[in-house]
Amino acid sequence: MDRSGHEVMDRSGHQAMSHGSDEGMDHTSHEGMDHSGHGGMEMAPHGIPLAGRGEDRDGLEMDVLHLALGPVLRYWPAGLVLTVALQGDLVVDATVELLEQTRGCDDGDDDLSAATAARLVDHAADVLALSGWADGASRAARVRDLLLDGRSEEAELALRRLHRRVARSWLLRWSLRGAGRLDRQVLDRHDLPAWLEGDAYDRLLAILDGTLLESLQDRDGHGAAQPAGAATAMVRALPRLVSGLDLAEVRLLVASLALDTAAVPAEARHG
Repeated sequence: MDRSGHEVMDRSGHQAMSHGSDEGMDHTSHEGMDHSGHGGMEMAPHGIPLAGRGEDRDGLEMDVLHLALGPVLRYWPAGLVLTVALQGDLVVDATVELLEQTRGCDDGDDDLSAATAARLVDHAADVLALSGWADGASRAARVRDLLLDGRSEEAELALRRLHRRVARSWLLRWSLRGAGRLDRQVLDRHDLPAWLEGDAYDRLLAILDGTLLESLQDRDGHGAAQPAGAATAMVRALPRLVSGLDLAEVRLLVASLALDTAAVPAEARHG
C-alpha cells in the first residue's frame, strides 16, 4: 500500500495551522487531489474538465463542474468511484459506483481479526494524512504493518500511544471539528451504524480506541469484516451525505467512514 506523500487540501473556514515538534502536524496546506486518469468527462485541450451551467439555490446561473473521485486515489477506499457535480466549491449532486473487489483468503479467525484491525487503522492513517498530520499518518501506517506481520503485542502498544497523541491534540481536534458531521437523525434515516455519529475526529477516535473493531466482533464473534448491510448502507447514503460539502470535507468524510468496499455485494455496487 503506497501511503507516501501528501495531498494539499484547503478546507473552507479553516485557517493555516502548524504543530510544534511534539505533535508533528502541518496544516499550512492540506492534501492536493490527483484526479488524472478519470474518464467520462468532456475535456478541454489541456485536460481541464469543461463546466456546464446550472442554477444555484438563489436562482442564479453558475458553472457546474463534474468530477470523478476514484477508483484509484490516495487516501480513498479501493474501487470507490464518487462522481460529483460542483457549483463553486460545493457538491450539489453525486452518484456512486463500486468496482468489483476481492478479499484475500485468511487462515483463521485470528488472521481475519488482524486483517480487519489493519484495514481500520489504515483508514485512520487516511484521516490523519488528509488532516495534514504526516507523523500521525506514518505512525498509523506502522501499526497497520505490525498487525499484518502478526506482531500483535507491538501493534497494540503502538496503537495505544497513537490514540493518546490523537486524543491530546487540541489542534487536530480543532482542525477536524465539524468536518463530515453526522447526527443521529441522519444515521437513522439511512440505517447507518451508531458509531458514525459525530464528526471526522469522533470517528477517528472510535477507530483508534477499538470501538469500531469491538462493534464488529459483537456482530459476528470474531472480528470479521464490516457487515455487508452496514457497508451497503454507507454506499447508498454517500450521495446524500456529501451534498453541500466542499471537496476537502468530502475526502475527510469518506476516509472517516472506514468503508469496507469488499463487503458490499455485487447488486448494491451502483447507486
